[in-house]
Amino acid sequence: VDETGSFVADSLLSGIMLDTKNFILRVGVGTFEAAARLKDLGADPVRVKRLFSNDIENYHERNQIVDSAKKYKNCAIAVADVESKDIRLISAQAADELINISGITASFVLFPDGEQVIISARSIGSCNVQVVLEKLGGGGNGATAGAQIKGKPLRQVLQDLVGAIDAFYA
Repeated sequence: VDETGSFVADSLLSGIMLDTKNFILRVGVGTFEAAARLKDLGADPVRVKRLFSNDIENYHERNQIVDSAKKYKNCAIAVADVESKDIRLISAQAADELINISGITASFVLFPDGEQVIISARSIGSCNVQVVLEKLGGGGNGATAGAQIKGKPLRQVLQDLVGAIDAFYA
């Protein structure tokens, strides 16, 4: 397999790994068969893993967001109060990390971005984050969703999010 083929195989395997959260969610026999075929075509799981790695600054910033989270109705809610050029990436990673905490079925990470507030949400349980964020004008799917709310301060968006969580669990 040439270098271009390996790059394509790595790219496809990285998509599978991202979509399945490293073969944890939405996985069937076909998923493993496809990954095995990509490995035969030159995909390297170690090289793919490196694609998802962070530098030390992003790692610390993500952990700062995770550390700031508060639990509310089995949800973790965090406000990303960090200055980072990679705020979108680390906020999404923080949302992923928060659902690894025992007793947390959904996570929401909010951060300001100019004149808007962005929410990154994840779920591995009974909370459908798409339904929650649709109340705020967002969307996605039951396990991964997001929203961009323009014209409201972060504090108001946070209150609106809590109200949407309350409505979901009502």
